[in-house]
Amino acid sequence: MKKFIRLAMISVICASGLTACSALNDSGEMVTSVSINKDGSISSRIVDDFDEDYYDDEGLKSMIEDAIADYGRQSPSSTVTLKTCKADDNMINVEMEYGDYKAYSGFNGENFFAGTVQEAYEAGYDLDFELSPVDNKDTGVISKQDILNMGGNHIVIMERESGDEGDAFIIEPVRINCFDDVLYVGEGISSVSRKSVDYTLNDGTAVVLFR
Repeated sequence: MKKFIRLAMISVICASGLTACSALNDSGEMVTSVSINKDGSISSRIVDDFDEDYYDDEGLKSMIEDAIADYGRQSPSSTVTLKTCKADDNMINVEMEYGDYKAYSGFNGENFFAGTVQEAYEAGYDLDFELSPVDNKDTGVISKQDILNMGGNHIVIMERESGDEGDAFIIEPVRINCFDDVLYVGEGISSVSRKSVDYTLNDGTAVVLFR
């Protein structure tokens, strides 16, 4: 299967030769994010800005819908939906919905998993990670066997690669929103709230273990 560009919006950026940078306002709202929903679906919000206003809503929407249609022809069992698309004031704000983590992974060309620890292990993930607690009262780092012993809890595994210099458009940070309390996190992740963390590395694997 063709490796789709990480986000449909970024495919628009690449095709046009533009340089994008991450957008995060002072109040902490409208950040680029990935949300893991209790029903197994994945929601994403893509926020990006530009030096110039190149797109209107309809033009950007059409480009993203074309990318979704291309992916759908190659993976007809996957569900990818464009929820909202806005391009104004040199700012792009796109919200998308994926039927499950496999649809998110396939469409964006990323190694991405969201499910229980047991499901991750059965899917072939080694789970050889060292994770730190988000609760300051707990100072113990957990590793592979500890993680495996928490088989009914949930885990998010998300890999990012910066690639070569031409890939400088990769958006960071990414906020990962979970449907229950976050317990442990891997390197490059900072806690935002009980259920949300920020992944701030361009390279590496983000691991979030939650209830």
